[in-house]
Amino acid sequence: MARFFGKRVLVVGGGRGIGRHLARAFASEGAQVAVASRTAAQVLDTADSLAGKGVGIPCDVRRAADVEMLRDRVVAAFGGLDILVNAAGVFAFGPTTSFDEAAARDIIETNVMGTYASCRAFGPLMLSQGHGKIVNFASLLSFTSFPQRAAYGASKAAVRQLTQSLAVEWAPHGVQVNAVAPGMIEIETPHPAIAAGQLHGDQIARRVPAGRRGRPDDVVGPVLFLASPDADYVCGQTLVVDGGWLSYGYL
Repeated sequence: MARFFGKRVLVVGGGRGIGRHLARAFASEGAQVAVASRTAAQVLDTADSLAGKGVGIPCDVRRAADVEMLRDRVVAAFGGLDILVNAAGVFAFGPTTSFDEAAARDIIETNVMGTYASCRAFGPLMLSQGHGKIVNFASLLSFTSFPQRAAYGASKAAVRQLTQSLAVEWAPHGVQVNAVAPGMIEIETPHPAIAAGQLHGDQIARRVPAGRRGRPDDVVGPVLFLASPDADYVCGQTLVVDGGWLSYGYL
């Protein structure tokens, strides 16, 4: 199946984790894929794995000049953009009263301002052509709260609100903006809370009604749906992909 044959896709944060899986999925369904990430080696490795359908562009979304460069290079490579996925994000946790201010600023600048900057840079291209799809990455913490995650939770709540604001502003012009909110997803790098011994994989599995932690492919399908014509009438939604975690009210 080639749902995205001929489509031009940018995955910001595509160098590793879920973003890497997304880049490969879009390429496997016929899209031209640009991959952006602040870690050059990762983004170029992902692009090289896309069987000639990808281009890698190192970019730090915290820097306005980098985002402008990213837009210019995508336009030069593809002539425009049909689908933007904002999967770049950073996570850290700790007691709020002693949490490092620089780390908190990095979370806000990457997760919120980086998403905002990408939308602001590529939105005009989509608005001018009269169509486009944007999928942002929110979180369970866009809806609920965990201890010692004040900066991260605030950033992901902001991403959800940004998604809704852009959706109602741009929908009249043919651009749909939505988000996914992944739950506890297993990726190549262990979750920092698990690495620190604060959480354990078996505890998470018991808490999730689906009985397991998520895998990157569990998120790929929902993102591809939101990026496809099947979601043309879906606007401003944050699709939770968590195996039932958020709905579960039992201990």
